[in-house]
Amino acid sequence: MKIVKSFYRIYLRKTELEGCKKFYMALQGVDRPHHEFYYEAFRLDIVGIGSVLLIAGDKADTERFEATKLTCLVDDLDAVRAYFIQTGVKIIDDIKVVPSGRNLRAMSPDGTIAEYVEHSDDFKRKMAGNAYD
Repeated sequence: MKIVKSFYRIYLRKTELEGCKKFYMALQGVDRPHHEFYYEAFRLDIVGIGSVLLIAGDKADTERFEATKLTCLVDDLDAVRAYFIQTGVKIIDDIKVVPSGRNLRAMSPDGTIAEYVEHSDDFKRKMAGNAYD
């Protein structure tokens, strides 16, 4: 079990998304996001660029997620969950299927709420070649 990559979450409105994508791609020297998809269930555009995860939607759609400050990409979500149970970490949302694979949300002992996600093989195939750099 390990964290493969961490993403700092930035919440914004859909009207700000294109400008922010251009900014973070130029800043990190990439010509396209590592991954980009629409999360229909929550009406959110999700864009991963380097260590930044842009989450765009109407205020009402992003509000329920804004307490979550970090996304950690892990290699084994079941092992992470077992570790959390063993160590008493509070699981806020248990494992569920999401467009990128499977995730859960938990609160670390310092109070930070983070998403832990394991990407599916299908999702990995769709990502840019440098997604895990």
